[in-house]
Amino acid sequence: MEKLAIVLCIILIVQYGLSFIQIKYYRKSMDSLIDDYRGKQGYHLFSGMERRKVGPGAIALIIVDESYIIQKCHVLGGVSILSKFKEVPSYEGKHVGAVLDEHHMMKQTLKKRKKGPAVMHALSMAAEQALVSISKKNITNVN
Repeated sequence: MEKLAIVLCIILIVQYGLSFIQIKYYRKSMDSLIDDYRGKQGYHLFSGMERRKVGPGAIALIIVDESYIIQKCHVLGGVSILSKFKEVPSYEGKHVGAVLDEHHMMKQTLKKRKKGPAVMHALSMAAEQALVSISKKNITNVN
């Protein structure tokens, strides 16, 4: 029984260490994107995350302008802490609404039991946050 407790403690310590490394990498990637747009008005950073109990999860970071157009899109997908953010130029220049439409169409074509790619869920979350946040800001500016 003591050996089991020791093994569980070691697993928790390793998990904590790996989580710390991942958070540090996430922060560094986010800061790098922010630095590219520092001092420029009208650009916002949004992120979305999809966690899965089984299978790979994903994190998406997008820079969106006041017209809801994605300027930069970086995605991290995978199970391992060795996964890295990759730039996804195919989403750059797209309206965030188009990302949500794409995800909605994908959900309809997949069987109801399948969730679809984690990357698409993460991008949709970030796009939805962008729509809500920028539209709230625009409504506040009108009043």
